Amino acid sequence: MTIEMIEGRRVGVSRSGKGAAMLMIHCALAHRGALMPLMAKLPGRSFTAFDLPGHGESEFDKTLDIQAQAVSTAIHLLETTGPSDVFGHSFGATVALKLAMKRPDLVRRLSLYEPVYFSVLAQGNPEAYAAEARASASFTRAAEMQDWPAAARAFLGRWSLEPFDELPLAQQKYILKTIPLIMASSPSVIAPESGRILLAELEKPELPILLMEGGGSPKVISEINALLARNGKNITRKTLTEAGHMGPITHAGAVASLMADQPIRHFPASTPAKSAPVSARRGPGAAT
Repeated sequence: MTIEMIEGRRVGVSRSGKGAAMLMIHCALAHRGALMPLMAKLPGRSFTAFDLPGHGESEFDKTLDIQAQAVSTAIHLLETTGPSDVFGHSFGATVALKLAMKRPDLVRRLSLYEPVYFSVLAQGNPEAYAAEARASASFTRAAEMQDWPAAARAFLGRWSLEPFDELPLAQQKYILKTIPLIMASSPSVIAPESGRILLAELEKPELPILLMEGGGSPKVISEINALLARNGKNITRKTLTEAGHMGPITHAGAVASLMADQPIRHFPASTPAKSAPVSARRGPGAAT
């Protein structure tokens, strides 16, 4: 495990394995080690994993959009490895998807587990967008009051496996540190404009995208994935009936099996990754 300086920010980065390059992007409230069970089920890969801004050992620049910071970090890492497979979970999946839209030359194939792009519903399924606002109201109220224990209980009650109060104290402390970043992600994954932009971008790249979801996840996940699949190219949807939102951790083997069957986009051997300078988009803070 190492700390790297990327665009003036400390970023926790891990590299492991041998074989085809693959970038791993974890979910909110976690860290780069959370996807180790999944990596263990994917042999023959050379993994790069990094901590999202404000998570693990990575810094968060509050003057920049969190999703944009994460995308910028991913681009920096991939410009070193060259075209790579990319996996993302939850908010990490929104980062992976945005990365692929911005720099398709760096992505051979994209595997997404439940990207929480609620904003696409604002345009494509307004009833579902309104229903999600109601379903998350208890979390939103607690967060607006900065009652972070109440926010954590509401958030984990809907998206995680274990109640907040039953977690080890160290894990509770970490969640209380990172949960404000859920609200910070609103401009990236909840604001309607971000959804409109993403749906337009989905029409462009020609790369294989695997879109996964758990059968036990909230209904809104299926509604998001349906819209993404309908608007994008080369998107394959798969459901793991027995899994929920934390499927990459609880059902790592099943997720890995779906990923193993995904087609790959081949680049000419002489085509280097573009070396355009990377700069994070300025805007309000964000993450999930």
